[in-house]
Amino acid sequence: MRSTIALACVLAAVPGPGWAQATRTDWVPVGGTPTKPVPQAPVDPDASPEEIAQDAARDLKDNRFYNRPGATREQYNADWQTCRLIARGSRTPAGVVPYNYNPALVSPMAAAAGGAIGGLIAGAIQEGAQRRANRRSCLLIRGWRLVELPAVETARVAAMTDADRSSYFDTIVGATAVKGEVTERTSFALAPDPELNLDGPVPGPGAVWLGKKVDPAAPVTLAPNEAAVVLTFRRPDIDSAGRSGRVDMARYDAEHGDLIYKPKGAKKAGDTTTYFLSTASRDRNSPLEVHVVKVTPGDYVLTGTAVGPLLVTTTNCFGAPTFGLRAGEVAYVGDFVPLMKARNSQGQEVNTLAYASHVEDARAVLAAKQPAIAALMKPATLRNGATYACSAITMDRWDLPGIAAAPAASPVTAPLTAGVAAAS
Repeated sequence: MRSTIALACVLAAVPGPGWAQATRTDWVPVGGTPTKPVPQAPVDPDASPEEIAQDAARDLKDNRFYNRPGATREQYNADWQTCRLIARGSRTPAGVVPYNYNPALVSPMAAAAGGAIGGLIAGAIQEGAQRRANRRSCLLIRGWRLVELPAVETARVAAMTDADRSSYFDTIVGATAVKGEVTERTSFALAPDPELNLDGPVPGPGAVWLGKKVDPAAPVTLAPNEAAVVLTFRRPDIDSAGRSGRVDMARYDAEHGDLIYKPKGAKKAGDTTTYFLSTASRDRNSPLEVHVVKVTPGDYVLTGTAVGPLLVTTTNCFGAPTFGLRAGEVAYVGDFVPLMKARNSQGQEVNTLAYASHVEDARAVLAAKQPAIAALMKPATLRNGATYACSAITMDRWDLPGIAAAPAASPVTAPLTAGVAAAS
């Protein structure tokens, strides 16, 4: 997909007295060929408590509301506003004001608009329905429950005066016991299930992939400022046989809780840093397909995955697995199991790129063609919960089972800046 119009980027919402004068409404492209520009207005992060409360009340309805036992209405308002800013691209989950991913880009939405999926992402975030869905995901991830009331209770709330309804919501948002259907998220990893055979044995010999038109038996050597990532696509049974998948990773700033983006003119300047890595399966018929990818040392996050021959349109910005690499290291990240139309023990259809860890299986496949790499390879030290600026159609969190959380980032406030990018 290509965007052929110049993109006037959105200025991120930056706090301070000059916000109203500094921000503007600009036009961003919606997906399609040719692209159709639509307006996007930044949200003031320093709105008054009264304005925030009025906005947050949009999700306190006669028939549904958010609830977190022990919480106050003020806490709900604050979280609602934070999630609103994140869903619109004006804040990162770590609290950073995004502004300079590529020196020509000034917001996650604008960054996405100039990326591989082009205006599709910008258009989806622009759409109110998708922003609301991402705001809902943010609130659920932060521990809020969505309560949908039965008809009788809905009628009772609807009959209240405005004052009584406000008092009702003041207490119900923090109530322990609520009536109605409750939606909550308490886990962000695929639950173990006896019908999902992620750890089943795979027959040999497996396949090794080093890159397009690269002989898998040609010895891999690492330069002084290189490391290598090893990941596999594992197909242990009929649910994964013949299926494909994709894993996206990005360079990570662990201190500030955001991605590190490729600077403008990096290639011309001879910058060989690995900023982004997308690894797609290449041999769907191989039970164990081992990929070895050279990268520059640093911290990385697993930003997203896809099952099937698809681009990644969901980002794990509310919490992603992260790991670090030193020069000369060869790190095994894990096995990725492409499940399509699988059925779990409840009879529900499962379509996902699941995770498993079998480093010795990967080592055995590598030993046949890359014995030096097989000997160097060690499991990566993975941590859950790395957050960064959200720029994708769907914003989510993904935890790996049995993995500890990463240390919290230290938010910083980015300086005020503006820019215009040309997308092509």
